[in-house]
Amino acid sequence: MNLIVEKIKQDWDIKICNQKKEAPYLVIDNWYTEDELQRVWKEIDLYNCMQEEDLEKADDDTNNNVARTEDGKAKSNAFRIHIWDYYTQAGAKISPILKFMYKQRSKEFHDIVKKTMPLHYSNFINTNTDSTFIGYYDKDKYYKPHHDTAQFTCLIWLYKQPKKFFGGNTRIVPIDATVECISNRMLLFPSYLQHEVTKVSSKNDIPFGYGRYGITHFYNWERR
Repeated sequence: MNLIVEKIKQDWDIKICNQKKEAPYLVIDNWYTEDELQRVWKEIDLYNCMQEEDLEKADDDTNNNVARTEDGKAKSNAFRIHIWDYYTQAGAKISPILKFMYKQRSKEFHDIVKKTMPLHYSNFINTNTDSTFIGYYDKDKYYKPHHDTAQFTCLIWLYKQPKKFFGGNTRIVPIDATVECISNRMLLFPSYLQHEVTKVSSKNDIPFGYGRYGITHFYNWERR
């Protein structure tokens, strides 16, 4: 991973959670600046132009991108948008979501990661590939306990105001730690940690677009 040494503008609220050295995680609120957040929402609203039935469903029998039980059942029933399906390598420059991944390459961020997970940092800085998708959870959507097939998982949560649901939190299973779903919050942890998204609930139906969005960046290492 190539670092950016120039200082970046940010007003992060940082929570380092490493009491258990084998299960460290990092939480940062105010991940995007206000300007960045507006631009990210414009991109998400563009994807929302698609009909709900056109979105990828995690529990589709043909979906190979979701964790499954031993008998082959999908562990999630959420919707997914794989951003790279819509861009060429050059065209990805117009995606705010992909463009703002520069934040994960900033020296400020790496200093925090190194402090949070010193035993894992050398693996993080040596990652050289990434992939991104957006998960959308409306009423009764969930993701049962699973681990990701990457080295590091970075989650960024967003939802429109007023908030029309509860739940949708992320629980890190080995240490039974629940990280509340708060809009514009970032969570980073080693991908081997089993985790789940608790069921999204609401007294009423949630209008499409007012559920829980989770931008997921996977970081990995590949021999080149």
